[in-house]
Amino acid sequence: MKNKHILYIFLVAGLTLLGSCADDLDLQSESSITSDAFWKTEDDAKAAVNGLYYSFRTQTQQNYYLLGGARSAEIKGGVQSPLNLANYYNNNLNAQNIDVDWSGLYTVVQQANLILKYVPTITFSPATAKEQKRYLAQAYTMRAMAYFIMARSWGGVPIVTTPTENTNQNEYIIPRNTIQETFAFIKSDLELALSNFPDDTNNKVQLSKSAANALKADVFLWTAKQLGGGTADLNVALTAINAITPLSLLPNFKDVFSYANKGNAEVLFAIRYSLTDVTSNLQDNWNSFMYVGPADFSGATASAATALFGTLGSGAGNAGISRVQPDASRFNFSATDTRKDATFLTLRNTANTADVVTGLMKYNGTVDGSLRRFTSDIIIYRWADILLMKAEIKNALGQDPTTEMNLVMQRADATASFTNGTQAANDDAILNERLKELAFEGKAWWDLVRFNKTSLVPSMVGKTILFPISQNTINYNPKIKQN
Repeated sequence: MKNKHILYIFLVAGLTLLGSCADDLDLQSESSITSDAFWKTEDDAKAAVNGLYYSFRTQTQQNYYLLGGARSAEIKGGVQSPLNLANYYNNNLNAQNIDVDWSGLYTVVQQANLILKYVPTITFSPATAKEQKRYLAQAYTMRAMAYFIMARSWGGVPIVTTPTENTNQNEYIIPRNTIQETFAFIKSDLELALSNFPDDTNNKVQLSKSAANALKADVFLWTAKQLGGGTADLNVALTAINAITPLSLLPNFKDVFSYANKGNAEVLFAIRYSLTDVTSNLQDNWNSFMYVGPADFSGATASAATALFGTLGSGAGNAGISRVQPDASRFNFSATDTRKDATFLTLRNTANTADVVTGLMKYNGTVDGSLRRFTSDIIIYRWADILLMKAEIKNALGQDPTTEMNLVMQRADATASFTNGTQAANDDAILNERLKELAFEGKAWWDLVRFNKTSLVPSMVGKTILFPISQNTINYNPKIKQN
């Protein structure tokens, strides 16, 4: 979450190559390479695309959740000081205390811009020509995704389409584009992406044509409901949803997040984390903040904690919910809903049953020796999300969302059933279902904004929906106007 200068010269390139298998996405290496020595061979192109995924993974370590979920009232204080995390769930962010800004996402944009500039200059063999188009399609899709995250968080942002390759930083000190211009750019990138994908090959940890269509549906659903796009944008979103190669829901909800079941049949696109390419516990993702550890169950027995949460592990950064914990009061899981225990569990102090700690079960990683390592993949899109998105689109178009809702609800609870009602009642049901199904996946805050329901968060009374722009960003670029 360190603040960085926006748009500094940055080129990440993995030393291993992108292949057809998910295991080939080894993201352990990082280096800065000049264009004079690079962009010569197909292997250079592969390494550059590898670097693109590395750049985005650094954003999913913490920032993706802080922007997409932390303000939604899913979390509350843990057993130690939450530091700046409290400013998110208490919605007390300002330009001085916000420790996530858009500079990290511009490193993703920078890497995409380099690929889009130089990969077309590399000669590919006839046998691999389609891979050249795939790399370009992935760069367009990733750039669109980075801008979509920024637009939902801060509104209009500076649109940059050329890579930073010189020391004249003044040419990159530019004002923000409007929100309308930003979304027009995102949509343009998605069309370029979809026109370049040579097929719908998908190994789950690289962007595919179906993933681009999922992003397109997400974007057009947002503009339909937030920027006056209305029926026209809803229809585009529905067409994009229907263009996704169908996946399936796993019978057991918990299996979707099993460390041993990465890239499963429900996953459309995820960011790969693994012990083999994450060499430091500092590279664990944000879920380490919410897992119960040895320091978190004073008064309860270690055996009770282990029985609930599995091998606890120990060590710096992995001691448990030292900062925040899930807020169980935010959810209304029924007693028969299997998602509850697969999402979070509560441990009571045996000496004082009023004292509880609640730990996250979803994304709980694996044990490496004595350390629990939070290296679960971060899922960006999965089939349940797509079904609920389709239900939302259909309801907004005056269509019946029962089929999609029942598929999701009944996977979690065989006794559940959706009853089609008014558009407003259906919206409430869809939002509630998304809250339970996608809890702690970095969706809840943006869902509340899209549904115009941020008032459901108690700490949002009288607060601004858009994130403040960090003072560091404004100091670097005085042409940026604060939200």
